[in-house]
Amino acid sequence: MAVSLDRLADAREALRAERRRCVDEREAFRAFRREVAASQATASAPTRTPAAATLVGQRGQRGGTDAALSGLRRSYERTVMSVPHYDEEYGDDFGESLAAEFGPDVATAFRSASVLSSPLRRTVAAAAASSLDEREKFIEVVDEEAESVASMRDEVEALLGRLGDLDRTPLSERGFDALLALYEELSALRERLEALVAARQETISHHRRALSALVPDVTEFFYADLSVRYPVLATLAEVGTTLDTATRRVERRLAATP
Repeated sequence: MAVSLDRLADAREALRAERRRCVDEREAFRAFRREVAASQATASAPTRTPAAATLVGQRGQRGGTDAALSGLRRSYERTVMSVPHYDEEYGDDFGESLAAEFGPDVATAFRSASVLSSPLRRTVAAAAASSLDEREKFIEVVDEEAESVASMRDEVEALLGRLGDLDRTPLSERGFDALLALYEELSALRERLEALVAARQETISHHRRALSALVPDVTEFFYADLSVRYPVLATLAEVGTTLDTATRRVERRLAATP
């Protein structure tokens, strides 16, 4: 049974695309955070009753929205909502995007405000910094995953290369001692494979712990568009099937050899 490395190649391509999206979003939030820092809060208009107070400032009494608040919205649309993949990946309107990225409380506060108060400005700045930090962490995990996939590909190629070397001499031309030595070599390859599977599962667990607050299963998120959700484990399982087949053949030959 030939072991295909196509799934690993597809995984690496998916990770490259995901990293590009994450970098675009990180830079968008960095640009938006700069624009928030450069913005000037607007003094709140006098309020008539305590009911006009909001969670993050005062709702102005004059009609319309002031220039600073409108400018901040345009900045968000020009940065966060203008990454190349936005429509394909999200497609949210301004309110939906703000709620998804900064939380419903910030979105409600922004929507209900008519001036950019100092508390609202600080709240939006903190939310933008948090989203930027989330992208930084996600990029780190993407890079770790890319390194893991590349390392696993090297390991699989080494296992298959060794298995190919062991298969050069037909079983019919080997004596009992040679067959026994072959069996031990296959057992060693099986142990190595099991170690790789354990290491891979630990990597997946690490990813889940690192990004548990962002996505429920980061590995499935990375590979949602592939034919399998766990391409590395699927490839290792295929190697295991090949090893099992080879081991059974040797066992049968050993049993038939005096």
